[in-house]
Amino acid sequence: MAGNQDHFKRDAQGNVYEVDFNYVRTHVPLNWFFEHMLDGKPKPMSGAIRYGVCPNPSCQASSVHSVKVCVKDDSWKCFSCGEHGDVVEAAAFYWGKSHREAGLELMRADIDMLKHYMPPKPDTAIQRDDSALALVLQKVADAAPYPSKHALEYLGSRGISERVARAACERGILITIPNDPFQAKAFLTEVAGQELMERAGLWKPDKKAPACAFRPLWFRSQSHCAAEFRLMRDPKEGEKKAMRYGGKSPWIWEGQTPDEFMIVEGPIDMLSAVEMGSKRTIFALPGCENWEANWFQMMAEKNVLMALDPDKPGYAALEKLMPVLAAFEAKTGIFNPPNRVGDLNDQLKAMRGLTK
Repeated sequence: MAGNQDHFKRDAQGNVYEVDFNYVRTHVPLNWFFEHMLDGKPKPMSGAIRYGVCPNPSCQASSVHSVKVCVKDDSWKCFSCGEHGDVVEAAAFYWGKSHREAGLELMRADIDMLKHYMPPKPDTAIQRDDSALALVLQKVADAAPYPSKHALEYLGSRGISERVARAACERGILITIPNDPFQAKAFLTEVAGQELMERAGLWKPDKKAPACAFRPLWFRSQSHCAAEFRLMRDPKEGEKKAMRYGGKSPWIWEGQTPDEFMIVEGPIDMLSAVEMGSKRTIFALPGCENWEANWFQMMAEKNVLMALDPDKPGYAALEKLMPVLAAFEAKTGIFNPPNRVGDLNDQLKAMRGLTK
């Protein structure tokens, strides 16, 4: 492509020796790089654009439904591998070059062509009231204190028994609503009301129904001001399997051995650990990269078993968590049984002969 030579710094022999990074960041749109270099398909979200492809070549390929990379305010972050940066860092990862080499390559882009690029517009950022979200969750939990028939069937297909599902409801962790979206909308409107759900950020004013009505499996976090809403089926094209609302908060299943903990990723793995007979307190992260160091103070000088997913993001999270736990003088071990298959839920399903 045609270059813009005015911003190259050259030595006496005419060789380029320095790149103007500010110029690159200003004139080469990050969204353009994702769409034209990575062939990413933009998906507008609240206040950001998501893509299913990561600039890091070593980041494992995700399903077609994944939107693991968030692009916002001229920076990107991959929620799978944890890498992040601006357009220069994206290019350096993708091309396997140094920042200087990637910057020089980006400076050769046709600036006149880039002027005609129209970036995708994110959805309007929703202003959420976490206290309203907590009230919605409590109202729905009070109205539906037991797991639904469809939820029990779905969890059973994942190896999780009715006993554990009911215990999760009794502990205020699991909430289930009608599986039919029309029934779910009517139920939520009656129990919580549209106005409260709008304040909670669950119902966009321009939508006919809240997104959570289509995700009947709800997992309320330890803070009670956040939750994950999940499908009970395979996602359709462009559909997210789960959505999280509210502040950053883990799920905690208090066990019978107060000095022993297990760290897992997500509520399904938490229930799987309970189902497999663990007596430890199960501490479930809302994503292997989504945690705060002060959460683990409760594990000071305790026995902690790490049971994150045995994949690249899980191993990367393990490396970051170990020094945090060491600072609290926790005694750590890694869950790695023979012939482990995937995450804890995969392990459970394999044990119960539910794996296809």
